[in-house]
Amino acid sequence: MGRFSYIFIANKVMANQLTPEELQQINFVKQDALEVASSLGELSYQKMVLELEIEKQKILIKDIKSRENLLFEELKSKYGSVSINIETGEIS
Repeated sequence: MGRFSYIFIANKVMANQLTPEELQQINFVKQDALEVASSLGELSYQKMVLELEIEKQKILIKDIKSRENLLFEELKSKYGSVSINIETGEIS
């Protein structure tokens, strides 16, 4: 084998293995992807918790509106169609 053949074989051996820098870059990208996936999982979990809390609050709002309507009906039955100052309780 001549000198030219030796260079070809050396290049071929190097082509079968990544450089340490290339391997490090792959590992950095892999780590970044894992961090994003973990963060996305945490955000999805938080979103689900918030959606459940929103549903609870909607139920509370419906209850409040129902009590409000009942109270207004009771007051209307007692005082008729009047205006009420909710700060002073004055009826006009």
